[in-house]
Amino acid sequence: MNRPLSLLILSLVALVGMSPAKASNLNQQLNIHPHNATQGPSRDAADQWMQLGDQSLAAGEFGQAVEAWAKAADIYSLLGDSQGAGRAFSAMGTTYAQMGRFTEAENAFVRRVGIAADRNDPVGQALGLNNLGMLYFAEGKLVQAQSRFTEALDVAKLTDNPRAMGVSLNNLGLIATRQGDLTTAVTLLESAANYRLLASDVVGEANTSNNLGDVYVALGRDNNAIGAYRVGLRLGADGGDRSTQLRALDGLLGLYLEQEDFRAMATHLNQRLALTPFDTPTPDLQAAHSLRWLGDFHYAQGNVEAAQQAYGQGLGVARAVGNKSLEAELTNRLLLRG
Repeated sequence: MNRPLSLLILSLVALVGMSPAKASNLNQQLNIHPHNATQGPSRDAADQWMQLGDQSLAAGEFGQAVEAWAKAADIYSLLGDSQGAGRAFSAMGTTYAQMGRFTEAENAFVRRVGIAADRNDPVGQALGLNNLGMLYFAEGKLVQAQSRFTEALDVAKLTDNPRAMGVSLNNLGLIATRQGDLTTAVTLLESAANYRLLASDVVGEANTSNNLGDVYVALGRDNNAIGAYRVGLRLGADGGDRSTQLRALDGLLGLYLEQEDFRAMATHLNQRLALTPFDTPTPDLQAAHSLRWLGDFHYAQGNVEAAQQAYGQGLGVARAVGNKSLEAELTNRLLLRG
């Protein structure tokens, strides 16, 4: 996923169909004096740079996206628009993290938190602290992550904003899960789910439900886990979020396979296959995972030939997308289950 930061903004403009003249006009509008009105040409320029960044991200041009968002952040900051600047820095931080550029990601999130604090925006501050904490969590720095999540929750409590509360509680639940304190994790995640429901944060609630499903599995509470994953699946579909649906389906498939409930497994396997077609010119990695599940489904019922066929197809997809770990896993299944 890494992309080099090598192209200029005019290349970005050409990519999304904006004329060089319009790009020049946007650049001219960077000559802004503080305390300008939050509406007008300057604000329009910031919004357009933000949109260009979003479009570049969708096109997979990560480096160009962060450069466009940096332009937007400069204008928003000069206009005193902490919400706009915070949104730009959040986008930059998230994308830098995807690129594996953790130092730049940390700097962007720190700036996001600082702007929110300076502008007396506690909700933005709480969300920024959660972003920063998730970066540390991804790096395995649990102490730093927990500190940021706790600080975020303290700030969120001052506002009682349900979105900020839900995110903070969810992330502290992830910490408790990683530390093996599963009872605390359940308490935090169940509370997080309630706040995310209040905030109408459909995808966020779906993710929290999936997190709860994982903890219930670890506690041996399979029925609770099935219920949590079903909620995650439904909400993921409502929010149009494929990754959340796939995670819920993986949880359900694992449980039903263990219980040898092949009827229920077949229902959810068909859902997963529909989300990840493998008979296309360019199937993605998730198609290979679906084929692995299909192989496991057939093998568990004693249909070795069908299982081998599914594993073989999955291996072909894994090789095509260059995923060595899944390639090795499917190769082992072919060797050991033949």
